[in-house]
Amino acid sequence: MNLSLIGKISPLYDFWVSDQTDEDENKRLLKANIDSKAVYLFNEEPYKWENLFQSISREIINGDRDSIRGMKILLSTISSNEKEKTLNAFYKEGIFEEAIIEELREVDFSRSVKKQNFIRFIRILIVIFTNPYGIIMRRKKKHIYERTGSFFSDLGRMGIRSLWADR
Repeated sequence: MNLSLIGKISPLYDFWVSDQTDEDENKRLLKANIDSKAVYLFNEEPYKWENLFQSISREIINGDRDSIRGMKILLSTISSNEKEKTLNAFYKEGIFEEAIIEELREVDFSRSVKKQNFIRFIRILIVIFTNPYGIIMRRKKKHIYERTGSFFSDLGRMGIRSLWADR
C-alpha cells in the first residue's frame, strides 16, 4: 500500500502544495465545519491537524480500531461535503475497507471505544514535532512544534531521510 496517498487524500492537500497565500488560507477555512466543537484545531492549527490525520490513518491501517474515534473527531471538523470526498478517496484508493468507512460515517462518538494508549500518544507527539510527512509550512509558525517540524522538513529536503515517513 502506498502510504503517501494519505497526504493526497487529506482535505488540506491543496493548501500544502499551494503558496499558502491569504487567498489559499481562505479556501482552506471554507472547508471547516463551523458547528464542530473541535473546529479550532482545523482552523487554527492546520499543521497539527494534518499530522494527526496522517498518523491516525496509519494507526487504523495497522489495525488500531481504537483510532477510529480520533479520525471521526478530525473528520467532524470539516464540512460534510469534504468529509464525504475524503471517505470516498480512502475507499477508492484501498486505504480503508468498507466497514471502516461506514464506521467513520457514523456521527455518534459514544459508541466508539475510548481507550487510552500511551505508546500511540508518544508516537503521535513525536510525529507532530518531527514532521515525517514533509508538510511544508509557508505561513508564520506560531507554535514550537511547527518550528521543529519545519526544521526536520528542511533536513529532509537536504537529503537526510526521515526514519518515520514509511510508517
